[in-house]
Amino acid sequence: MKLTRRQGTYLGLAAAVLLLVTIFVGVGINQSLYSASGFVSQYLSALSRHDAASALSMPGVGDKLPADADRTLLRGSAMGELSDITITKVSGNDAKTKVTASYLLGGEKATGTFVVTRIGSTMGFFESWAFAELPVAKAKVTVWHDAAFDVGNSGLIDLRSTDSAKDATVWGGTGTYLLFAPGNYVFDHTSTWLTAKKVVLDIATPGETAEVVVDVQANKAFTKRVQKEVDDYLDSCVKQHVLQPAGCPFGYQTGNRIVGEPTWEVAEYPVITVVPGDTTWAVRNAVGKLRITGEVQSLYDGTISPLDEIVDAVFNINISIRADGNLAIVLSQ
Repeated sequence: MKLTRRQGTYLGLAAAVLLLVTIFVGVGINQSLYSASGFVSQYLSALSRHDAASALSMPGVGDKLPADADRTLLRGSAMGELSDITITKVSGNDAKTKVTASYLLGGEKATGTFVVTRIGSTMGFFESWAFAELPVAKAKVTVWHDAAFDVGNSGLIDLRSTDSAKDATVWGGTGTYLLFAPGNYVFDHTSTWLTAKKVVLDIATPGETAEVVVDVQANKAFTKRVQKEVDDYLDSCVKQHVLQPAGCPFGYQTGNRIVGEPTWEVAEYPVITVVPGDTTWAVRNAVGKLRITGEVQSLYDGTISPLDEIVDAVFNINISIRADGNLAIVLSQ
């Protein structure tokens, strides 16, 4: 079909307009997605989605991590809240461009600067970038009185299973871990018998180094369990009708003769507080009150008088958490 001159003109104009639109769209896409700011925005967006795999796959991140660096915490489940991301400044050149962004970390405003470099083009038009400086931070994590800690929704992480803290013991240790930056990280410990107060760590910008101490303590369930064991133990002790109940931390001495069998009862159970010892959990100097009643006969004149006395029972206990999760409670004599 032969086009008229007017039709050809219109077709040429349409083609020119389409070309211009394509160019403008391409420029817009290049600026929004394939520019230095777009590259950093993609990284921050991955962190806000807790998408560790996407963040690690970006040029200059996973491929540039030191071989000996501990990557245990480079996981989506460890990340907290990152939102309201805005690029505020771009400066430098293709070899070294600094991109500054603002965001909310756990609801608190923060800013950070990222250094990127241009590494070429895609399809001969769209810019390609990589991080010139690793967008990560480091956290030196110390755990007291246990070997495990939580970060975010990671579940318990055992220090001894990580590369940087294999020398840790059941009673604690220290490991140094990489963290995505920026990031909001909440460290704590929650298990059957133990707990730790939350430690919030906000990493605002790459390159930071922070220290975190997770102070693990006995929880209410732990204390309640030991209290019950001690109460039951005393209840069994007072069933013995002798002056010195066998295996029990109390007794009664007299220079006279006991008439019949004495009777014991618990006047006041000790209040148990479980605290960290040197290498195990402990109860120190918890005092209970025991009442002994009966009759005694004087060896001097043979008279008989009632016996009604209160004696102390002092408890020092060492407690360890066995591999099966149960408590091993040992009374120190």
